Amino acid sequence: MLNFERSSLNQKLTIISFLSTGTALIFVFIAFAVTSVLNHRKDEGMQLSSFAGVIGTNSVDALVFNDRNSAQATLSALKAKDEISNATLFDRNGKVFARYVAPGRAEEAFENVEPVSMNEEALAQANANGSAFWSTRMRLYRPVTGSEHAVGIVMIEADLTNMWLDILKSLGVIAAAMGGSLTVALLLASRFKSCIADPVTKLINAAQKVSASQNYTLRIAHERTDELGTLIDSFNDMLAQIEGRGAALTHHRDELERQVSVRTEQLEKAKNAAEAASTAKSAFLATMSHEIRTPMNGVLGMTEMLLGTSLTDTQRKFTKLVKSSGEHLLVIINDILDFSKIEAGKLSVEYINFNLWDLLDDINNVYTPQAQNKGIGLDFDIANNIPISICGDPNRLRQIMANLLGNAIKFTDHGRILATVQVTREDPQSVALRFEVHDTGIGVSREARGRIFEAFSQADGSTTRKYGGTGLGLAISKQLVELMGGKIGVDNALTQGSIFWFTVCFDKRRVDPDEPGFSLTTIEGLRVLIVDEHECSREELERQMLAWNVACDSVGSSMEVPERLASAAASGRPYDVAILDMDLERTSGLSVAAAIKADPATRATRLLLVSADRLAADPVQRREAGVAYQLIKPVRAGDLFECVAARQRKAAVVAAPPAEAPPPLRQPVSGPARLRKVLLAEDNPVNVEVAMAMLDSLGLKVTCARNGEEALHAVQAGKYDAVLMDCQMPVMDGFAATSGIRRHERENGRARSLPIIAITANALQGDRESCLAAGMDDYLSKPFTQQQLAAVLSRWMALPLAAAAGHDGERAVQAVAPPMTPLVVPNVRRTDPRPAAAVAPLVAKVHHSEQRPQLPAATREPLQRDVINMHALENIRALSADRGGALVQRVVAAYVGDTPQHLKTLRQAIAGFDTGSLRKVAHSLKSSSANVGAEALAQMCKEMENLGRTDSTEGASGILTDMEHEFQAVRDSLSAILEKET
Repeated sequence: MLNFERSSLNQKLTIISFLSTGTALIFVFIAFAVTSVLNHRKDEGMQLSSFAGVIGTNSVDALVFNDRNSAQATLSALKAKDEISNATLFDRNGKVFARYVAPGRAEEAFENVEPVSMNEEALAQANANGSAFWSTRMRLYRPVTGSEHAVGIVMIEADLTNMWLDILKSLGVIAAAMGGSLTVALLLASRFKSCIADPVTKLINAAQKVSASQNYTLRIAHERTDELGTLIDSFNDMLAQIEGRGAALTHHRDELERQVSVRTEQLEKAKNAAEAASTAKSAFLATMSHEIRTPMNGVLGMTEMLLGTSLTDTQRKFTKLVKSSGEHLLVIINDILDFSKIEAGKLSVEYINFNLWDLLDDINNVYTPQAQNKGIGLDFDIANNIPISICGDPNRLRQIMANLLGNAIKFTDHGRILATVQVTREDPQSVALRFEVHDTGIGVSREARGRIFEAFSQADGSTTRKYGGTGLGLAISKQLVELMGGKIGVDNALTQGSIFWFTVCFDKRRVDPDEPGFSLTTIEGLRVLIVDEHECSREELERQMLAWNVACDSVGSSMEVPERLASAAASGRPYDVAILDMDLERTSGLSVAAAIKADPATRATRLLLVSADRLAADPVQRREAGVAYQLIKPVRAGDLFECVAARQRKAAVVAAPPAEAPPPLRQPVSGPARLRKVLLAEDNPVNVEVAMAMLDSLGLKVTCARNGEEALHAVQAGKYDAVLMDCQMPVMDGFAATSGIRRHERENGRARSLPIIAITANALQGDRESCLAAGMDDYLSKPFTQQQLAAVLSRWMALPLAAAAGHDGERAVQAVAPPMTPLVVPNVRRTDPRPAAAVAPLVAKVHHSEQRPQLPAATREPLQRDVINMHALENIRALSADRGGALVQRVVAAYVGDTPQHLKTLRQAIAGFDTGSLRKVAHSLKSSSANVGAEALAQMCKEMENLGRTDSTEGASGILTDMEHEFQAVRDSLSAILEKET
């Protein structure tokens, strides 16, 4: 069907002409047809009426005198009219009196003729029924009146067929005339519509050309004076205006392009300046991190060593204050560096598998003493269904909890602090945990809640003045929680204080027998003995062992245990693991464990203690009884599997509580352990001595390499248990050395077995990742304590037996094997902290292969105080209680022997415009000079280092000359000091 709206203009004009003309002709045709029909019927009606009147008049006498023949003769006179088909004469009673039928008509024409009443209404109704508009017959009823009385009725019926034929012929002629008229009209319309359509077509073509070519100079020529001419003139004017505006826009575009190019150049310069500033900031942060952490390593390390010496109460108090201040300063430095990472958008989290329980226990161990020192309680309430092993960022989680607990302790003066951990959602793949820290401190006002997580913000001004702090901890915590996909907030407690909370979702990596990938190969072939007097508990453990296809036996009495274990050992099928209930009727699980370990035949059985109370046996009792792990009822399947599947190791020994003296250390029955060898790759003399003192105190044999190349050769030539690798060293840095070591292992067909631990003063974004990507296994940031060093080493090697006096005169002992804290999964509130980590800070005597003469401490005054700062030498001497003098001699000898070569290298770098070497050598010499107290020389080295950082050697020769003169004075002063002391 034709769509008028979408038709072309020509089609629309044709349609309009056709519809308008055709409609008019149709109406004329209809009017003519109706008029013709009405006129013909009217004429026929009049004729019938005349005939009816004549017949009626002539039939009066016949009706009166009942003369049927006369009446029939009268009706027969109708033969003269062909259109009359029949006629009937009724008497006054309505009965047929006489009838006429035209020749050739059928008699049945009278079948529908019925008598009619003399009533006028009946006659009118009969006349109406007999004269239908479209009927081919017309019937007329007329009364016959005589002497003013109706004597009968005459009915005449005419056949209108001829009339309709005449009408149709007339209509046919009219239709032919109308068709011809319509054709002529369409021809005339097609002739004249071009005068309208052609100008419009020109407009359309012109508009399309302008749109396609963007040529606004096009114009349409015409000579019209009508409305279409006006439209074309308007179109031409519009093109002229567009052409003018296009020229103006082109001019403005060129001007804008010129301005944009200028602005782009300016923005490029600004971007380069911003990138340079960002690079400078990153370099500054890296430099500051290294520069601050390097001396902090010496300060904290020497302070820790100093606390291990014989000091007066006043000296110990002052030293503790120095150590505490240094640690607080290190926390502030870490916060500032983390905040800088946040500003740069480089703060990130890592995803590794870690033990959540160990992490929470470590946090408990660190902050419980702080709370106790302030006179407030710190409790941990941990839900029973917390997974052991999860995947996430333990360091960031520790940092968040440290910030929240540290704030709670700082802002709480009395009462208690409660840390809770609950599971909010758990499925086979992940677990969502909610951590809360409740305190009874000053609380947080409603107004302060909106800004407390902003940087440099605390609750109010008075809080800042009273409690201090940078206000970065909560801001960093918020960023870390959001990076880990969680939320953090604060609420007011019901009575007093506040509740800080955060939620984090972790991936689960715990051992679960129902999970895919669960492997029973680690416990295949094990034999387990269950000792429990409670039948229900014993049967539950048996069902669990049977589910793991572990051969197990059980006894309900402690009296049967020795005989059962001895007979199994005698038959050559000893029990690998014994699970002992702590609460036995006649004895305790610890006593049974001690008896088992006392018998050489059953000593190899690994012992697991099961108790309803985590405080039923302290770590010392468990260690002495030979218990490897303690599990808290109800025992979780994952925890039990981990303990049963674990390789047999000696139980870790942890520090005893300060109020109780630990029992004397027992020597292992298996004889002395192999001496562990550690390679220390470090070029800074002071850092070398500090690290060597710490490693010696841990009972490790230390070999030192001064650069990465020496470290690589040492590993290739000898066998070491671990390598402590500094990252920034001359000749070959730590990254290149690590790559060489790993390449050497691959070339010799060995797996990656040697642990390489990065020790660096850099602690910025990506430093840890860079170390691990280079092939290192762990990361330790300077400055580090002896406890941190031991903790990292214990993850990769077994530390030897060592004992020494602690910092406060307390004793600490260390296990023969790598420390593994007894696994404790409590189902009650943890109100007491677990003893400190197995690797406590240890201070031992520094053993050297060669004996050096002791330097007397009687006379230690410097000859020239303006050249050497004696406090630096005293700090070195404090690293060892009995060999401090020898340590000073060794450090000074190393410094005096290395410095001339450094000065020579500096002069060569200046001559060759090698600013990179200039910076590195000056940096190393600055650190070593400051460590021996040559502060003026260290300041000159710093100026030289700054020149190298700015990629310039201008003025370096003058500084080097002053450095050489100053070194002569320093060497003379050091020599005089050593001669005076010896």
